[in-house]
Amino acid sequence: MLFDPKPKEDRKDLYGRDEELNRLIEAMNSATPIILLLGVRRIGKTSLLKTALKELGQPYVYLDLRILEEEGYSKAILYNMLSKEVSRVVSRWKSLLDFLRKVKGVRIAGFHIEFDWRDRELALSSIFRSIDEWARRTEEARYVIVAFDEAQLLRNMVGGKGKIDFRSLLAFCYDNLSYIKFVLTGSEVGLLTDFVGLEDPKSPLYGRVMEEIVVERFDNNKSLGFLKKGFEEIGMDVSNEVLMEAVEKLDGIVGWLTYFGYVSSRKGRVSRDVLREAVDRAKKLVRDELGKILVRSKLYRLILRTLALDINRWSQVKKAIEAWLGRQVTNAQVSRALRTLMKMGIIEKRENGYYIVDPIVKALAKEL
Repeated sequence: MLFDPKPKEDRKDLYGRDEELNRLIEAMNSATPIILLLGVRRIGKTSLLKTALKELGQPYVYLDLRILEEEGYSKAILYNMLSKEVSRVVSRWKSLLDFLRKVKGVRIAGFHIEFDWRDRELALSSIFRSIDEWARRTEEARYVIVAFDEAQLLRNMVGGKGKIDFRSLLAFCYDNLSYIKFVLTGSEVGLLTDFVGLEDPKSPLYGRVMEEIVVERFDNNKSLGFLKKGFEEIGMDVSNEVLMEAVEKLDGIVGWLTYFGYVSSRKGRVSRDVLREAVDRAKKLVRDELGKILVRSKLYRLILRTLALDINRWSQVKKAIEAWLGRQVTNAQVSRALRTLMKMGIIEKRENGYYIVDPIVKALAKEL
């Protein structure tokens, strides 16, 4: 169902994404060791990834790194996530157990795998090496996919006691393992590309060839088609006028189009009132996410408020900030704040200025 708010796992529920899905599957089947799946929040990256993994039918490990953000950036949490996923894999591909048994720090009970993060001899490189060896020797699978969803969060695992240098780990796997492929998704595109460091000579991944797939927002026609098909699926009549208003307000972000359809189905009607309610509910969902970012700098809040009022040019943004603060700010401060918000995927730079990416964030920013 198109209006199911959970990530999709079947092509028939993935409206208008055949081209991106086929590109992702083709990349996974190619010799490319690392694939970057990029796009703003709620654009449908996770649905694309899960659908591709299901269609491929190859063993995969899927790690939603938002759990680290909620529960803490620790080896204990990461290894626990990995233990659960590998346990799921071996429940189907049982011959993998024989290879994992050789790794120090791995405990096996039936089909349950536990990676003991306290064991100093246990390393992710050893785990991946054993998985790669299994994939090389077995006739059951051609390769193994390791998918990191919201991979920009891996940068918080770098540095400090007990942390993991994922860039060095990925570089090791890139150079030495031929049967493991990595997919890194990222909604904070600038932060992910900075973390990977393809253009940073100091990065272990510098100069590596990677496939980049960018998931764009729907245009108006595709947004309208998505809503019409979704309401047709659930047997609801809807006026074109309300749909066009929803298309304008939700600006091609698939997650919000889905949410509007979901709220409408729960209410049993499609109207402007339901659209307003859906937008208000969506603003509550975004408020906490945005709050975690805004506490880092007062300038972030003022920039978003300015852009929400359609004041978009750099010089105008600076003047508005100074008017609200009642004092001058340096050009460097404004540029740095704008650059950071772009890297986090909250705003984007176009030919005629800066714009908030997400229509719900823009609506919320007017109230900041």
